[in-house]
Amino acid sequence: MQAKEQIQTRINLLVGLLLYPLGDFLGQLILSGFSPSAISWPRIITIALVGSLLYRFEIPRWFKVLESIKVDGRKAEKSPLRYLFREAADGRFVLNWLGRTGFAMLYFNPLWIARHVFFIYLSTHNFQISMPLGQAVPHFLMLGLKAFLANLPISIVGNYIIQQKIKPEYRFAGSATLSGIFAISYAIEYWLFK
Repeated sequence: MQAKEQIQTRINLLVGLLLYPLGDFLGQLILSGFSPSAISWPRIITIALVGSLLYRFEIPRWFKVLESIKVDGRKAEKSPLRYLFREAADGRFVLNWLGRTGFAMLYFNPLWIARHVFFIYLSTHNFQISMPLGQAVPHFLMLGLKAFLANLPISIVGNYIIQQKIKPEYRFAGSATLSGIFAISYAIEYWLFK
């Protein structure tokens, strides 16, 4: 592994370990009326572990996939999705701002949000599911859908900025910052939509 990749790996670890739980911590503070005694430390630790052990790998990989999508010019011009591409210097077509923003949002879909909220739920319920599985799955999927729709305007703008204005090696940090903002809103939406 090259030195630059090692540094990026360490940065991603710190970003996942610190930014996700920071956003969740702020969300908890807001919901508790800024009462530090109401903070769930198992929840913060869980989100830190999920951010550093799961998100730090899967999110940068998805962003690399978006950077690597290249289509032959003839195929792109005939595709019904041609408005998502622009011509690159080599004559092939790559995702344009709309394509990269849209595919980034496709990744952070209601299912991804439902999984994140499920981690929050587990960490605040002694890592046990207190409802039958047949109720839990639709419950968390509905929470994910509601949170996705509630955050859609911010998500469009945030993902546009991440995909268009931030260098590829810093996009995970940008995404984690946006997700930290969303963690605040997910905490509030969990309370509102549960």
